[in-house]
Amino acid sequence: MYDCAIIGAGLAGLTAARDLVRRGLDVVVLEARDRVGGRVENGEVAGETVELGGQWIGAGHDAILDLVHEFGLETVESPAKGNLLVRLRGKSLQVPGASGDDEDELTPFEVSDLGQGLLRLRRLAERLRTDQAWSQANHLWLGQDLRRWVSTNLRTKGAQRRFEEVYRAAFGPMSPGETLLEGLYQVNSGPNLESMLASNGGLNQVRVDGGMFALAQAMADGLGEIVRLGAIVAGVEHGDDHATLVLEDGERIDARYVISTLPPRLAVALEHEPALPVWRAEAADKVAAGNVIKAYLIYDRPFWRAEGLSGQSSADSGPVRVTFDTSADDDGRGVLMGFFEGADAASLAQRSISLRQRAFTDSAVAMFGDVAAAPQAYIERDWSAERFTGGCHGAHFAPGIWTSNGPVLAQHEGRLFWAGAEYSSRFNGYMEGAVRSAQEVASQVARNSA
Repeated sequence: MYDCAIIGAGLAGLTAARDLVRRGLDVVVLEARDRVGGRVENGEVAGETVELGGQWIGAGHDAILDLVHEFGLETVESPAKGNLLVRLRGKSLQVPGASGDDEDELTPFEVSDLGQGLLRLRRLAERLRTDQAWSQANHLWLGQDLRRWVSTNLRTKGAQRRFEEVYRAAFGPMSPGETLLEGLYQVNSGPNLESMLASNGGLNQVRVDGGMFALAQAMADGLGEIVRLGAIVAGVEHGDDHATLVLEDGERIDARYVISTLPPRLAVALEHEPALPVWRAEAADKVAAGNVIKAYLIYDRPFWRAEGLSGQSSADSGPVRVTFDTSADDDGRGVLMGFFEGADAASLAQRSISLRQRAFTDSAVAMFGDVAAAPQAYIERDWSAERFTGGCHGAHFAPGIWTSNGPVLAQHEGRLFWAGAEYSSRFNGYMEGAVRSAQEVASQVARNSA
């Protein structure tokens, strides 16, 4: 009998396994796929390695950076030098990019301030759109000067400066006396300011040289034979003194404890004996996975750089509304990454891959011009079509679900524990959240095993 059986060899499962093995526990990791990594995966196209899953490491992601450094992997900064393109109501605008000077860099406190202010603005815009009674009851407050709201809700000068730069590029200069109400109407009708600021605001996101999959593979290599691929768990039987995992081929694996790293909907879809509490199944049903197709266009060169552009773009329409430059250098191929999301992803998933390539190419042409019309290659990953993933990037908590059930989703059921990006109290939905959640759960299991 194992001390702990772990379902899933993504970042959470591998992190938990390494922690428990270091504590001297006997562990097995069961991965349904023929590879490790979960929602982290590399692809090869036209001689280029691209990341089909999670890739960005942001400010404060210290746990995952510690792992990267532990395995001797290198990080590379976003090559986003140049202006950001914004396409709004059929017209293209350029947002000046962060220059890299000290004056343009945001401190961690300014990053936090900026993020909180944007979250408040987005929530207000959403409430204005959906709650007419609220907007009528607060019409005097909504009539306040927009600049006053910005200075009140974004307290640092750096965050205020970056916000006004991108707002001006997206919607034009704030006119004298422009009200918060008018600003919220702009937010509801235009591109996603959060995406624009995150990609072009001097936030210093990095990625792993060779892809985040290199980290997952290094972790798995260190664990050796305890990681079993092609082991599809169909059911979980948990009693007072141990649990049994029932594999799809009929094999049964006994362990004192089980850590499931599956997203909530996939986790509760397994056969559980005894059955899980009704509230957990109901909550998981409301925690829908994101619907995203991550795609790349490969060009003979990163042509946008010669034009003073970063390759990053944001649009208010079209099947691909954001793009990022992930090219290795100026002299190699141009690698333009984008996303089909939501309804566009659901609709295009039913069509051919050639049609999706054309849709991405058309979006790139609308943004960058005819020079983008002839990519050399195309590659994509439709995460909603992945049986053992069910969607990406992370789960979307329906209104009220996170505040009412989010914190308890991570609570264990007897000998069954939960870990992963969706169960983390910090950086929920991010790779960092997956690692932190796994570390916390491994500590709990180790304490119970003592």
